[in-house]
Amino acid sequence: MERWTESQILFEGKVVRLRVGRVELDDGTPAYREVVEHPGGVCILPYTGHSVILVRQFRIALNQYILEAPAGKLEGDEDPLHRGLCELEEEVGFRAGRVVDAGGIFATVGFCSEKIHLFLALDLIKTAQRLESEERIELVEMSLDGARRALADHSIEDAKTVVLLHRLFDYLEKSPAS
Repeated sequence: MERWTESQILFEGKVVRLRVGRVELDDGTPAYREVVEHPGGVCILPYTGHSVILVRQFRIALNQYILEAPAGKLEGDEDPLHRGLCELEEEVGFRAGRVVDAGGIFATVGFCSEKIHLFLALDLIKTAQRLESEERIELVEMSLDGARRALADHSIEDAKTVVLLHRLFDYLEKSPAS
């Protein structure tokens, strides 16, 4: 196990902060680390009973449009389920009659602390989309067969969405009446 022996915050922004410094390895060997500290996030996959609803949006970090499930950043000690339900309604315009906890993932374990909490949104109830002023989102409804094809041909590249789709398929296999 490693432990910090000295560290400093080089940057603190709205979304992340960068900690750099020295650690001591379990055998006493010193090493240098750079860690992006992130408060965590949520991703919630809306399932209509026959299709999923994804969002297509431009991601400047990738300089491209990407297809993903609705997601958001946690604020402070915010409850992940609460944030997920808010993102579902804000980004997609639905409430969930039922939610399945689909676990969590660490997407970039080598240098980032972000944990993404995953949920499946079922028994959807239509409300109204409430995008934030800086959000530009296109909704994409995709059949389950279309989602399977998109996974097979790698046209969905967002890791959290790939994991959630697989977890939805596992859930449906175990609970066919859902």
